[in-house]
Amino acid sequence: MRDSYSEFLSKGHLTKEQFFEFGLDSLILSPLDKAEHEWQSLKRRIFSNEEVYVRGFGRHGAGSKLLLSFYENVFDNNNIKVDPTNNSFPTQLISKVTGYSKTGRKGFKPISNYQVSHVFGRTKNIFCFTAPWNIVFIPKIIDPLTGHEAHGGIVEEFTKLFRRRVFDKFERQIAEYNCIISHSGLLEKIEGYFSSSLENSTFSFDEKRRLRKSVKEEFSVIEV
Repeated sequence: MRDSYSEFLSKGHLTKEQFFEFGLDSLILSPLDKAEHEWQSLKRRIFSNEEVYVRGFGRHGAGSKLLLSFYENVFDNNNIKVDPTNNSFPTQLISKVTGYSKTGRKGFKPISNYQVSHVFGRTKNIFCFTAPWNIVFIPKIIDPLTGHEAHGGIVEEFTKLFRRRVFDKFERQIAEYNCIISHSGLLEKIEGYFSSSLENSTFSFDEKRRLRKSVKEEFSVIEV
């Protein structure tokens, strides 16, 4: 198989190990104390019917009404909002906690050719979309290695190292997230919604099927 990353590295400019090392060392992560503060704030807002943002559901956000209905029913929160650009609030958060900005905001340290990336995905999950432990600045030259469009051994190898680096730093917060998912009765409540409220709703069969599939993927524990 022809792999563009392998071809680039084979030119002898960098070894694979050097390339990976550059990518990992260039990550900009939230400081632990600020991550903890923002994580506790996020959890409080979710369970207190306060404003929380999530990425839109479906093509061009067409299914977002379905996702917001799910949140209103399962979390008793009718203040869940769809991020207007799909990444506006995560970008604001990582800038706030790190002090870096891609847009030259006054009072922030400027950076360029960096991308905002969700380490563990789950962008339709309100616990993860704006969780400081799930958001990083990553060099644009490295970011494709972490996305769903790239494939191959090099991608898999770097993604594993990337997620391990972040997991190790924020292990306690991620453990709290995993506990919410698996030991708080949340999954049972979600299943109850699927079998009653969703089943009796006016949404189409296909819409219900897509929501079930998405929620199952999004509301899963994080393991590396």
